Amino acid sequence: MESSNPQPPRPSPSPALSLDARLGVDTRLWAKVLFTALYALIFALGTAGNALSAHVVLKGRAGPPGRLRYHVLSLALSGLLLLLVSVPVELYNFVWFHYPWAFGDLGCRAYYFVRELCAYTTVLSVASLSAERCLAVCQPLRARRLLSPRRTRRLLSLVWAASLGLALPMAIIMGQKYELETADGEPEPASRVCTVLVSRTTLRVFIQVPSTSAPGSPTPSHVELTSEERRTPPLGGQASLVRHKDSCRLRRLQHSVQVLRAIVAVYVFCWMPYHVRRLMYCYVSDDGWTGTLYNFYHYFYLVTNTLFYVSSAVTPVLYNVVSSSFRKLFLKALGSLCREHHRMEP
Repeated sequence: MESSNPQPPRPSPSPALSLDARLGVDTRLWAKVLFTALYALIFALGTAGNALSAHVVLKGRAGPPGRLRYHVLSLALSGLLLLLVSVPVELYNFVWFHYPWAFGDLGCRAYYFVRELCAYTTVLSVASLSAERCLAVCQPLRARRLLSPRRTRRLLSLVWAASLGLALPMAIIMGQKYELETADGEPEPASRVCTVLVSRTTLRVFIQVPSTSAPGSPTPSHVELTSEERRTPPLGGQASLVRHKDSCRLRRLQHSVQVLRAIVAVYVFCWMPYHVRRLMYCYVSDDGWTGTLYNFYHYFYLVTNTLFYVSSAVTPVLYNVVSSSFRKLFLKALGSLCREHHRMEP
């Protein structure tokens, strides 16, 4: 699942061999350089974009509508936490130096707990945003009565609380262990890894129930939107004005639905390979790990995690698509930071 080193076919553990050779791990230098460049780019763009998004929401007097700003803040904080904690750790201990694990047992459990927390928070935040948008599109009168910034704050507080509870098992099933022993039968310190401590059967339960699959939400079709607009036909001399307003509103609703579908599509594209790899780790038995399959998994791990982080880096772009007012504030804040940077230069 989360380990980059399932049990591959290993050579005889001769002390004369390097540790990577004895443990079956061999990441090519070109791959290390390539993924270091990708991780650095994702980290720089993602942290800057999410930090600026959070700044716009917290400091801006105007901006996205009340409910949307809280969703933006939740997703920005989740993406920022994921990138700040996971990318440096993974770059050091999963890309460049596989052994030994450098952050201790508590660091191992905290690392995977934060990853799972951010994954659940992102999924549930996008799901709650989707539900609010669908309610606003399909039942606008009811949405005005039920939806409010206060209720959105409560909903997102529940999202974070639920995510904490759902991510807690990851701090239990992951941990530090030693892959090799010395000639005296003692654990070899250099073979320390951060990996799964439970059986694959138990692991499947934690991964699949509940599942952190990419978020999805039903969105109304063009026909549903049109029928919603035609339920109350205009009467009298104001028919032309009402039709014009209805047409404008229909275009706004269609744009909202298209944006929502784009958000879901981004997460499906970025997260689907990640979950395929997790299931692959769970369902391939120890006897099934051939040398070719293990090498594929090793690099597939790097690719899927890169896509996983890309989803957090592109969310600020999605915020700017969703709200034109947020886009104006975002660009204004970015311009202000650039001007301050130029003033500081000698």
